[in-house]
Amino acid sequence: MRTYHPMQIFIEKVLLMSYFVDIDIAKYKHDCFIQNHNSKVMHNSFTFKNNQTGFKEFLSVLNFLDHSQKIKIRPESTSHYGSNLKQFLEVNNYDYMEFNPHLIKIFF
Repeated sequence: MRTYHPMQIFIEKVLLMSYFVDIDIAKYKHDCFIQNHNSKVMHNSFTFKNNQTGFKEFLSVLNFLDHSQKIKIRPESTSHYGSNLKQFLEVNNYDYMEFNPHLIKIFF
């Protein structure tokens, strides 16, 4: 009989049935890529503008995802360029977790 460590069970719950929405933040535009927990591409890379019109386009893409699964939005931490997007996500009830690309490079 296989035993599971509590942390392993937690990680499996978090990762199973999830979409990963990775966003590369820039001054005028953001690049996005969406995959599921099995690394299957759910939406090819696309770009949206760093303004209200672009955010609405991004939201329309998110609306096509199955909301019974977790949607993990992961914008990179890039100065203040992502501030408007983060506020937009909060207003539209989406959680996000920023990541620092420099730290990821160090560890991977």
